Amino acid sequence: MEPITVLTAISAASNAIAFIKARINDVQSVADISDQIGTLFNAQKKLNEERNKQAGVGDISFKGSIDAVLESKRLAEEMQQVATLICLRWPKPANQPSTWQEIVNHHNQKLREQKEAQKRARQEAQRRAKEIEETIKTTLLVAGIIAVTIVLFIFLFAAVAQSSAEEIVL
Repeated sequence: MEPITVLTAISAASNAIAFIKARINDVQSVADISDQIGTLFNAQKKLNEERNKQAGVGDISFKGSIDAVLESKRLAEEMQQVATLICLRWPKPANQPSTWQEIVNHHNQKLREQKEAQKRARQEAQRRAKEIEETIKTTLLVAGIIAVTIVLFIFLFAAVAQSSAEEIVL
């Protein structure tokens, strides 16, 4: 992940948070701010990816690590504030999950479905590749058998022609 991408993600998250905080009392439904919530989730994902990427690299800058962790923590705090605002705006009975929890659950369900779809697509691609490989092997085997058969017929005809030529000479 490029630093520009992380900075862009942070900027987008800040803009989304500001929009939600300013408009939370004006909107009629969560759907009116769903794009902004999606932006928050995407920014959080990018920051987590960057932090995980830095954790796996041998040449890590101390400042970069601190920045990634602090930005991730700041975004988590801001998201908690947004969650509180959404829960206050659209309260639920105590025995039901909060509106924010429903959003998070829905988001996680969509991520799981996306990962499963990608996994199925990879499996299908592997299956097709294996099928093509088997088809190529079978085609080469058949072509080899046909080539050997043709060569044997040529030798057979040559042998018959040579023996016929020897009979005519005698």
